[in-house]
Amino acid sequence: MENRKLSSCALAVKFALIVGGAVALPSWAADTTPATSTAPAAATETDDIERIEVTGIRASMKASVNTKRFSTAVVDAITSEDIGKFPDKNVADSLSRITGVSVTRDFGEGEKIAVRGTDPSQNRTLLNGAAVASADWFVLDNPSRAFNFTLLPSNLVSSLEVYKSPQADVQEGSLGGTVYLKTFKPLQLDANTLKLSFEEQYSDNSEEWDPQISGLYSWKNEDETFGFLVALTKQDRTLVREGKEALGFVAADNGTPNDQSDDYWYPRVIGDAHFSQERERKTGFASIQWRPADAWDLTLNVLDTKLDANNTNHNLYTFLNENFDPASATFSGNNVIAGTAYDATSQLYVIDRVSYSDSKSYDFDGSYSADSFKVTMRAGHTEAEGGTSRDRHYQFSRVMDHVDFAGLNHTDYVDATNTESRDMLLARPFDWMQEGARVMEDEENYGGLDFEFPVSTGVFTDIKTGVYYRDHDKSQRQSGTRFHWTADSQHNDPANGPYGDLKPGEGSWGADVLGWDGSGYTLADFVGGGSTAYYPLLDLGKGAAIAYPNAAYASPTATFLFLADTWQVNEKIYAAYAKGDFQGDGFRGDIGLRFVKTEVESTGYKWNGDATAAAISLLPDYQLLALAVDPNGNWDVHQETAKHDYEDILPNLNLIFDLSDDTLLRFTAARVMSRPDYKDIANHESTNIPTGNAALGNPYLDPIRANQYDIAYEWYFDDTGMLAATFFYKDIEGLVKYEVSEVQAYDEQAGEYVTLNRTKPVNGAGSEVKGLELTYQQEFGNFGLMANYTYTDADSNEERDAFNNPGSGLTLGASKHMANLTGYYENDWLSARLAYNYRTEYYDGISEYGAEVYTDDYAQLDGRIGVKVMENLELTAEAINITDEEIEQYHIDKSAPSKLYSNGRRFYVGLNYSF
Repeated sequence: MENRKLSSCALAVKFALIVGGAVALPSWAADTTPATSTAPAAATETDDIERIEVTGIRASMKASVNTKRFSTAVVDAITSEDIGKFPDKNVADSLSRITGVSVTRDFGEGEKIAVRGTDPSQNRTLLNGAAVASADWFVLDNPSRAFNFTLLPSNLVSSLEVYKSPQADVQEGSLGGTVYLKTFKPLQLDANTLKLSFEEQYSDNSEEWDPQISGLYSWKNEDETFGFLVALTKQDRTLVREGKEALGFVAADNGTPNDQSDDYWYPRVIGDAHFSQERERKTGFASIQWRPADAWDLTLNVLDTKLDANNTNHNLYTFLNENFDPASATFSGNNVIAGTAYDATSQLYVIDRVSYSDSKSYDFDGSYSADSFKVTMRAGHTEAEGGTSRDRHYQFSRVMDHVDFAGLNHTDYVDATNTESRDMLLARPFDWMQEGARVMEDEENYGGLDFEFPVSTGVFTDIKTGVYYRDHDKSQRQSGTRFHWTADSQHNDPANGPYGDLKPGEGSWGADVLGWDGSGYTLADFVGGGSTAYYPLLDLGKGAAIAYPNAAYASPTATFLFLADTWQVNEKIYAAYAKGDFQGDGFRGDIGLRFVKTEVESTGYKWNGDATAAAISLLPDYQLLALAVDPNGNWDVHQETAKHDYEDILPNLNLIFDLSDDTLLRFTAARVMSRPDYKDIANHESTNIPTGNAALGNPYLDPIRANQYDIAYEWYFDDTGMLAATFFYKDIEGLVKYEVSEVQAYDEQAGEYVTLNRTKPVNGAGSEVKGLELTYQQEFGNFGLMANYTYTDADSNEERDAFNNPGSGLTLGASKHMANLTGYYENDWLSARLAYNYRTEYYDGISEYGAEVYTDDYAQLDGRIGVKVMENLELTAEAINITDEEIEQYHIDKSAPSKLYSNGRRFYVGLNYSF
């Protein structure tokens, strides 16, 4: 196998020499080179980089071109001027403009990024060369390796670069690309630099105005040996997302053994969702830089960013999997697109959540330069916490005579002929309540040391070596509070065991609130105020006063761990590398080798019997109805730690040929790896009764590995103009797939055992990803154009079996076509841009309901106009999602829609001041 790979590498080199094409990309200025095992290679000669004297968009284009041109790795970049001029409010939105980068926008704002058809968790993000801990706020997001960019406003960074080919001195762990963000340094800026921005944002879905405020101040002494910088940002957003949803699809058998020709899917649940959220993002960043002597450069960076993301989700949905009538079905291929279900339960289900995401980072780097060597050092700590610290559930149900559905639309009939009216809806009983919490934590301590030696041995000009250590913890803690389970000695049914005839709610707070006996509350008691949904929304103040007052917590109540969803993963990572830069007549580049050892300890709970009863057994002096499941009480709750380790040797070569003064040919070859997601290696076994699914972690997963190659051609025909073409290829091994088996679990609402489909992650077959990137930019007087296009062909080596093994034979996150087109005009007083971003459909993974999810084509048009009203004052107007595009998802093919979300447009007006 290895001989075959080496042979492939040799053939690729020959092909590169014959074709004469290549792609070159950025380099790092000497005064901003990050320290310690994370720094991409500096430019071969600082004199090679032309100094930028112009300002505005042209200056940023020139800086980005120089970054791309003089790097030895395959890199694309955006400078601070670009970030300031793009209509982007966080770094992910800015990254979406880069060739080969795709962005998720589930709530109308960039959150996760992926590079060259990879999953977001298979890419890394570094801030000034170090990792920043990240935790998600959304309750359905699982702890992963993907960075949550909602934490970073775009005005925080001075430049961003995406490394698509590795270098030995850059941290490993990325299969697609490494995003390298750099903040401003105090000694880079003029003393008393001041930048202020005041904006108001209008969202047309919520019909609300929200403030956006940011500021940056930097100072340094006259000797330019000491300086400090402070940046603050506060951004509010009132978000409303309207949607229609099919929550999972049921795989139905045609009844003929071993014959799948007529197997089909029909929607499990169809719902109408109304999601509302109040976002408040506050970010503070401080940097202190000190040069006590010419040889020393010391920098301390501190970041504190928090997103408060409280949200409420209403969903009026109907369970179609209850007595679905196959004879009523209308088919499109193997999908039921219309039909009827009888005796179907309809629920108005509301979850009110207190959600947040908070990250902190303390990073120190220092360097000492002597005549014959340079030493750089880095040490730091980063931590994050996020999730839902409290959610409250409200359920109002009715069993319908039947329901007719077509696509994502459903009509519910309370009897044979009458649909449910608003008054009937308001009469629904309040019949279920619960409270819960799910909090994720992420933490890393790191440190490293690099040594760099200039040499003159053959073609080598510089040798760099170093070591790096990371101690990383990722954990999740989930708990629930139940107000309506209690044990009463008066209830003892010999036929059904202790408390066997006790219904949920009897003898507890729930009996006084829930409507099992017909005397409880109805939906009419909870609603109030206006609504942008077609059904009434809850007044959450009323809801809390009725269902969750202090008296509820004083009644028999249990707050207990969800044992299966509480776990911790620790990774200790040891890395060492050696790298050599070389240069000769008409060529340059680097070659290196990185060795990495990863030690994994995954800790989770184990128990016997029912999970809820086992968790309750840990609480002192509390009796629970669920104890009847195991009268002997032998749950044996304990924690177990699974250990696993693996090693990787990662060679790489970056080679550039100067074909002429303005054209380059670039070839790269490398071995890369990406560690499996935390949710997959967590030592846990979870069940989700409402969805009919369960999950089992696998701490013994190995990383996903790949051999990758690039061949690129770049033509720099102007100081701001270029044309580049890059062919890339990845041979990926050990992609994670999910094996499915059936297990039994206890349903505390129904009081019975149910069968669930349990998935377990395993290393499976790999895939081949190949593609082409095209980049073009040019100025035409005061006008300019920037365009890029990416073609990606991702083929899984696994056999496709959609019916029995959802997700098999598919490659996650790969759009076949992606494109960006930006046109601009700029003169002394006016700056205007119009930016278009497009990607075609892609496989988006398995939903929490066990169904394949595909996201349809998405295109977004954004614009910005800035008018200079004074020397240092600019008036701005921006628009996001001008054409009001919606997010559309489907199951298997487009005839079976699964989700349709509208996030609406956003508009900004503001003032920017700089001094």
